[in-house]
Amino acid sequence: MRILQICHKSPFPPAEGGPMAMKAIRDGLSEAGHCVHTFALSTPKFKIDKEFASGVNDFSFSFVDTTVKFLPALFNLCLNKSYHISRFYKRRIFQEISNILKESAYDAILVESIFMMPYFKQIKKIFNGPVVLRGHNIEHIIWERIAGNEKNFLKKIYLKILAKQLKHYEVKCFSVVDAIASISDVDTEIIKNICPGSKVQTIPFAIKSRSDVIIKNIFSARFGHIGSMDWIPNLEGINWFMEQVWPEIIKENPDAEFYLAGRNMPIDLVSNSDLNLFVEGEVESAEDFMKQLDALVVPLLSGSGVRIKIAEALSLGVPVITTPVGCEGLKVTNEKDIIVCKDAKDMVEKIRKVIQEPETLYNIAREAVKTISQHHEPQKITKLLVDLLENKQL
Repeated sequence: MRILQICHKSPFPPAEGGPMAMKAIRDGLSEAGHCVHTFALSTPKFKIDKEFASGVNDFSFSFVDTTVKFLPALFNLCLNKSYHISRFYKRRIFQEISNILKESAYDAILVESIFMMPYFKQIKKIFNGPVVLRGHNIEHIIWERIAGNEKNFLKKIYLKILAKQLKHYEVKCFSVVDAIASISDVDTEIIKNICPGSKVQTIPFAIKSRSDVIIKNIFSARFGHIGSMDWIPNLEGINWFMEQVWPEIIKENPDAEFYLAGRNMPIDLVSNSDLNLFVEGEVESAEDFMKQLDALVVPLLSGSGVRIKIAEALSLGVPVITTPVGCEGLKVTNEKDIIVCKDAKDMVEKIRKVIQEPETLYNIAREAVKTISQHHEPQKITKLLVDLLENKQL
């Protein structure tokens, strides 16, 4: 098959969850003998390096300014349209997609996330093949959860409006595409409930099994987190963790350390010797950063879909301590291959227990590697996607 993959940000480099998932799809299809051309948007937040891009085969991109601006946001609010979505649409981008479709005969189009769905209607006018939406998460649920956690009354109202607008748009997207490749069973059930009759199938993200995994067996009470800090759920979760969890850990365990990495770190989030907090910002290798930790802490309170950084850590034999939202969509079992904490008090207690009995982490890490290998094998997932694109399953 010849497939056009349309992305709202570049799969290259795969430095965070979304790009990792998009690149894994492209790699899996290519390794199975299919031809994939990837078209991506370059934005101020995720700017594509021209020199780097020139070295990637079957890859093209175009710049769109998605910077949030007050007047367009107000205009969309008055029209009851989602500004989250409209920021990604520019007429000339469709023309570029159209030119790509004219240059080669494509068998299917894979739209990565609803942010590229504003181009769907125009694409269908010139393309007769199947257009499949890859659902990385359910966007409106993220904003419903953020709104639910917001303490400012006026801001809460505004966030609820944004969530409602996104839900309306998402349901419309789910109803018009030829099929939806959902990233988890949880998301699949949500889509079926809010859009009965939609053609949706769970197709997890792929992670290659590693033969070089070494389970860390020397405990140093070194915990950490990595994630883009301009993504609201990450920032919300870390603020909660640093306010309600970590200070309690340090009181009884003054040698424990917490390392914080990720792009676009807020200027007020800085290292603190009293708390043994070390803010590293964007790191060269997320894998190397995680492998140095005794456990990765992912204190998510909002979010949707699957946190691919968690799955990557588990595949590397790095134990993960998270929340029910953090492990949502992953086929994991609390206390077997992951540690799940229901609230701040529970997280404090479980981190204390890990410090007191570090040997429990080693079994969890070994089981985690098995879990990821079992449920995220690339060849199996690629076959599911190809069958969906060829309309064999639906």
